[in-house]
Amino acid sequence: MEFIENEVSPLLFLIQKFIQKKNWYWPNIIAILKKRIVLKGQIPTCNQYTICRGQGKLIIGKQCEFGFKMGGRHRNGSVEIQPRYENSKIVISDKVSTNNNVFICAANYIEIGKDTLIGEGVTIMDHEAHGMDPKFRRDLGEIGEVKIGNNVWIGNNVIILKNTIIGDNTIVAAGAVVTGEFPSNVILGGVPAKVIKDL
Repeated sequence: MEFIENEVSPLLFLIQKFIQKKNWYWPNIIAILKKRIVLKGQIPTCNQYTICRGQGKLIIGKQCEFGFKMGGRHRNGSVEIQPRYENSKIVISDKVSTNNNVFICAANYIEIGKDTLIGEGVTIMDHEAHGMDPKFRRDLGEIGEVKIGNNVWIGNNVIILKNTIIGDNTIVAAGAVVTGEFPSNVILGGVPAKVIKDL
């Protein structure tokens, strides 16, 4: 995924956030100063409390928007984006918009293509949080990656799991659990998700 290098300066970021006044978690500013969060355009619009945690790198493209005031379950929730470990990376391309209460967590790599819409209550993870073997249940499980194409529409309460690739323009129906590789220009749905029809 390519970006034009045009990072917002930390000083400009602080001024803009002072004007916005709310919904951007204060330690996010520290993460920008430490280059763990890289902005490729203006700061994202945060319509719900937005938390960026973790030791890895988060790249946010131009004109992104997190949370939606009229989207339901707006109050007392948050959008959380977490490149959890030092080598983890999350890339969010230009004009990505989320609804409320979205959780994106990478142990390795998650990429979200431009113009993608993400519904309320969506979870995207590139790893198993716990080991499959009962003896190692508290250890980190298998790690993969997630790649979501451009102009994808992800419905409410979707779960996207490790080793998932979703092609451009695809729609993921509400409540789907997605794992595997899927083409462009289709509708996915179900548990586990499968192609329902072509667009």
